[in-house]
Amino acid sequence: MFKTARKELWTTHREAALNWLALGLLLAAWNGSDNKPAPDLRRRPETLRGYEYVSVRAANRVAARGDE
Repeated sequence: MFKTARKELWTTHREAALNWLALGLLLAAWNGSDNKPAPDLRRRPETLRGYEYVSVRAANRVAARGDE
């Protein structure tokens, strides 16, 4: 019984440690990123700017027509 309790405690401690490690990595990546848009990033075509969500299919169709 004592070995089982110790194993469960170790498993719980290990999971908590991995969660803290994951949080630290996430925060480091967030801190390392900047919020500036990429200079070569194309803006949404004018015909699609009124929509909150645009499918890839719709974006490709507009780009193929050249409605930018």
